[in-house]
Amino acid sequence: MRSALLCGLPLLTACHDGNEPAPAELATPTPSSDMEPSAVDPRDQYTLAHEIAAARRTQDGLETALARTRAAWKDRRYRWELAFVPELCRATGPCVALPFDHARDDRHPIRQGWLPRLQLDSEQRKALAERCRAHRRCVLDVSGRLAQFELSVEAPPSLTLAEVRVHGTRNSTRTESWVMGARSRARAG
Repeated sequence: MRSALLCGLPLLTACHDGNEPAPAELATPTPSSDMEPSAVDPRDQYTLAHEIAAARRTQDGLETALARTRAAWKDRRYRWELAFVPELCRATGPCVALPFDHARDDRHPIRQGWLPRLQLDSEQRKALAERCRAHRRCVLDVSGRLAQFELSVEAPPSLTLAEVRVHGTRNSTRTESWVMGARSRARAG
């Protein structure tokens, strides 16, 4: 029941349909030449969601499984695509981004997602908002160190990317769904 309740909370915890692909089946970003390849962990947020879901399905030693997952990801540098929503990253307060293209894999949908915080100063926030102004739905290509990662039995995942570097922005495509899942979109249309 607790799992069902947490999955029902919008945008707080990663939940899957129970048929997740093995991590090797998930695509990973390719580091660009402007970064040292060894400096970037190739795993993406979809792989992280899969590993969190797998740890939560553990029948024995849930706390240990979550701690192991947290340790395997924390303090590493990642390069991910995230959707930028101006209302979620104002001049002050938390700056969060949407982590999942819900249309990416219809066979293994992500039911909900956590909102990664981006540790940015006010000048970085202004620059980011300016870069995204030209896009209907702005998708960020960012790298950062997973500096804070809370993963526990009682609370949904919480994470912060520090030392954030924006490598580029683009408009989302018609086939992407950064806000709602494909099933929800079909019902809404």
